[in-house]
Amino acid sequence: MSLSKCSIYLLIICALPGVIPAEDALPRFGLFDELEPLYPDSNLNLPQHDHTISTARGTTGAVHLLMSGLPSNQTLDMTVSLNGKPANKAAWYRLIDVPVEENTGLDSRTEQYTGSVNPYVIRRAPFRVYEPFAPITFPDRSDRNSLALRLEIPVEPDAMPGPRQYDILCKVGNTQQTLTFIVQVYPAIVPSTSHSERYYTNWFSLTKICRDHQLEKWSEPFWQMLEQYARRMEKGRQNTFWFVFSDFFKIKDEMPVLQQERLERYIRLFLNAGFKAIEGAPFARRKGGDWSSNVIEITQTKVPAGSDLGKKQIASMLSQLQSVMQKNGWQSRWMQHIADEPTDVLADDYKKVAEFIHTNIQGVPIIDASMSIALTGGIDIWCPQVQEYQKHRTFFEQRQADGDQVWVYTCLVPGGRWLNRLLDQERLRPVYLGWSLVKYDLGGFLHWGLNHHHGNPFEQSVVQHPQGADNNHLPAGDTHILYPGKTGPLSSVRFEAHRIGMEDAELLAQLKARSPEQYRIIMNMVLRAFDDYETDVTVYRKAKTRLLNTLENSIRRHGKEAGSIE
Repeated sequence: MSLSKCSIYLLIICALPGVIPAEDALPRFGLFDELEPLYPDSNLNLPQHDHTISTARGTTGAVHLLMSGLPSNQTLDMTVSLNGKPANKAAWYRLIDVPVEENTGLDSRTEQYTGSVNPYVIRRAPFRVYEPFAPITFPDRSDRNSLALRLEIPVEPDAMPGPRQYDILCKVGNTQQTLTFIVQVYPAIVPSTSHSERYYTNWFSLTKICRDHQLEKWSEPFWQMLEQYARRMEKGRQNTFWFVFSDFFKIKDEMPVLQQERLERYIRLFLNAGFKAIEGAPFARRKGGDWSSNVIEITQTKVPAGSDLGKKQIASMLSQLQSVMQKNGWQSRWMQHIADEPTDVLADDYKKVAEFIHTNIQGVPIIDASMSIALTGGIDIWCPQVQEYQKHRTFFEQRQADGDQVWVYTCLVPGGRWLNRLLDQERLRPVYLGWSLVKYDLGGFLHWGLNHHHGNPFEQSVVQHPQGADNNHLPAGDTHILYPGKTGPLSSVRFEAHRIGMEDAELLAQLKARSPEQYRIIMNMVLRAFDDYETDVTVYRKAKTRLLNTLENSIRRHGKEAGSIE
């Protein structure tokens, strides 16, 4: 049976129980679903030694293993076998716990912002939760009473459908335990990231990459590290990447000059990693960063965008960019922001700038994250927050009917029951963000926080909002979903959950096209609205299995596979 390019993940967590065992107590082991959050003080009162999941081909699955009662300084070894033979491509990782200092607010930010208690959290803060994971090799030595591990096993898109039984042999000193993880592989295939019809972007900081890994921007070691980030992002199903204008334009005699060779190398790096779309970052902002301002200014030059000089600078920047895109055949991949989160008060000036761009740089769609419905005619790709989309759904559906695209995004808003991907929320929420794209025929998802952490993200998750009073805090995990490792970026449990949701979206789209009625039944089993969904992981797993079964039946009836990797 062949192995996969994508990965089946076994999340092996050895968690500290509430009561430390006596020295003569034997280590305890137990399996849990990967979408259940786990903590350093989780216990194993009723351990489960086997676990089964259903998965498509070319996708991933996971299981959690909790192990407690580790004797100090004992040899620890983990091996995994398939049908009695070693799974040689298995890769192990050690999970790391991070803090949640405050709970997400009922509406936004953290509870401190309004003082209202948010009942829709997985646990009351403060607490620590397992989140990022780093590579580890075995045998190793136990250095604490508990340990958190993750195992990745590749399974190829052309693998033979059917059950796979992975036997996990855990050895601690003279004690050993075998656990069983069964992966039921179905015929459906998730297409590669670059072939997805849905867009997914996380904004990232080159400055943070340089700071976290002690690199000089644009040096060869920097480019090598950036490629690692790009490949980690693509592995998480991200297929859209941004470029920030200040990284590629210098201002000379009041006019922008493009560093063309640098930009071309940058774009090729991401396209070669499997990305499909190029996202020009916002090049303007509200004047002086003042949210009450009705004027847009170019960020680098601080010139009003609607002025004669501003128009001249914008035309120059975009003309130079268009020349590069056309030269390399990238024109159809390019979308462009103007100013992030334009409001009603900014709408008139924004629309004038957008009209100027549409007139002078044709064929490049304008996208911006915004809740303002006063921007009709200015934006081509709308991107409201999920709660605003739901509130104004009729408006956004009309925009789609008139030829615009609609994405959604989340950030420090919304809180409470709404779908988001923060550290004190169910891991199913980022999964359902993927499902929502198919439910509402949305074009993509945007988030600002790939690696915009402040300070040390392993020791601080809740940080001060750059703008606002002392009680205005960004909620846990809003700033980042990847973590800086010693030799490269580290993925996280939330990032993998979001990946699962984007993979599920591919399968749901296949079923929606083949059997709309069955699709609706399965969708309504778990996701009915952005604030109405199932939090029980077993219900999600049943819906996922039904989805895969229904696709398999359709494949048999039609005599061809559901999904394609081409």
